Amino acid sequence: MTGPRKDVAEMAQVPSVNVRRRSLLAAGLTAGAVAASGLLGPAAKAAGPAGLDAAVGSDDFAEAGLPVGRALGGTAWTDGPEGFAGVAAHGRAGTTGGAGGLVVRAATPDQLRAFAKSPEPLVVIIEGELVFAQYEKLTVTANKSFLGAGEGAAVVNAGFKLINVSNVVFRNFTVRDSYIPGDFVGKRPDNDRDGIQMDTSTHVWVDHMHFTRLGDGLVDIRKDCDNVTLSWNVFADHNKALGEGWTQNVVTRVTLHHNWIRNTHQRNASLDNTAASHVYNNYLENISSYGMLGRNAALLVVEGNYFRSVRNPLHHQGPGGELVARDNVFEACSGNTGVERGQSFDPVAAYPYELSPARAVPALVRAFGGPLGGTEPAPAKLLTVALDGTGDYASIRAAVGAIPPNNPGHVTVLLQPGIYHEPSIIWGDRRNVTLAGATGRAADVVLTNSEGVTLLVAADNSTVRDLTVTSDAPQGGHVLQATGHNVTYSNVSVLNGTSG
Repeated sequence: MTGPRKDVAEMAQVPSVNVRRRSLLAAGLTAGAVAASGLLGPAAKAAGPAGLDAAVGSDDFAEAGLPVGRALGGTAWTDGPEGFAGVAAHGRAGTTGGAGGLVVRAATPDQLRAFAKSPEPLVVIIEGELVFAQYEKLTVTANKSFLGAGEGAAVVNAGFKLINVSNVVFRNFTVRDSYIPGDFVGKRPDNDRDGIQMDTSTHVWVDHMHFTRLGDGLVDIRKDCDNVTLSWNVFADHNKALGEGWTQNVVTRVTLHHNWIRNTHQRNASLDNTAASHVYNNYLENISSYGMLGRNAALLVVEGNYFRSVRNPLHHQGPGGELVARDNVFEACSGNTGVERGQSFDPVAAYPYELSPARAVPALVRAFGGPLGGTEPAPAKLLTVALDGTGDYASIRAAVGAIPPNNPGHVTVLLQPGIYHEPSIIWGDRRNVTLAGATGRAADVVLTNSEGVTLLVAADNSTVRDLTVTSDAPQGGHVLQATGHNVTYSNVSVLNGTSG
């Protein structure tokens, strides 16, 4: 059973505060309020030197420098998964990953590849940024923990593939930058560049991770997976965030809690034919196609989430299926907001959990979501985008995501010549932005899209110049639209549609 809901101020105090380079004011919390709330705990010790060590403790989270059990009353960094990944099933009592096996340290792509497919239980501590020269989807065998060491651990231009395995944990690192320039929709035959792909796998816990700028889905839960929990993750700056399905069977049980999904387009998440999807205390913001979607026979309970600037934040479609939606907050959203259908299921009967107040969720996930060190961008005055890999980013969406929210200063996003095939948005909290072609010739930089508005300028004091906005086929509606105040255009060509 859940206990009584607690406000932030009601949580117990802890001895000291470690902000982990995050802005509490940006998160909506004062330092005094956080110290009084018990949201933050003392800093964990740094990970040890590289090498091969005997396992220490039951899970080796401390070995990777993780502050387990010392934040948010012990629930922001837990020593085990909350939700379906912690439920006994399929011959397992829960999800423990490689606990009890050797602790190994991966400081190169070759080491990570070898450890991931090794047949024995392992705790794999990822040290620093592991950059793959060519994209790989690493084969993962059962009974593995992948833990980022302290701050800054990342896997670049690679992902993980779980096929018919069980008991895997991912914690505290970033998976990023396998994007194929120009293929925002992810339809190229060589683009199956997921961050994590799970097929017919059980007991998987993905916690305090950051997934961004990948080729296909950030996380795909496919083909009758079960007992999966995604918690305290950040999914950002991408087209397809989270997909569940690829099967007609209704067996999958998944928990999504305290995730931050931002500046994405679709599948946030798409939950198809799930036996039970429990979605609580997530923060969805700046989403351009749809948010939480139940499909076909899926049973959903969606509670205590915060949706801000989300198109179609919550709905259910297809035959069968049931949706219970309660205590959610919708701010500046449009479209469907969750018409209930049926009784769905009772998550209280499945496992214990405690809801945070929905209005506290944005501050909580800003402060504690993702790996140690945070995921919000540093300020920059100039961001370059190029389809040949020479820019700071390879998509307009990624560049907009790199602008800090409510940025006080001016930012220029400079587009090198090419055809940018993606729905582009300057979100309302990205004011004072100039989106400009680099050459000064509008014909050199073309923004196009196959669905609706190609460029939406929702931010005040924005400028668009020296580029062409069009669509893949002629349409009667807008391809360029401004909803912000004081938006100016200079040398902008509009084709195959209108502007407004």
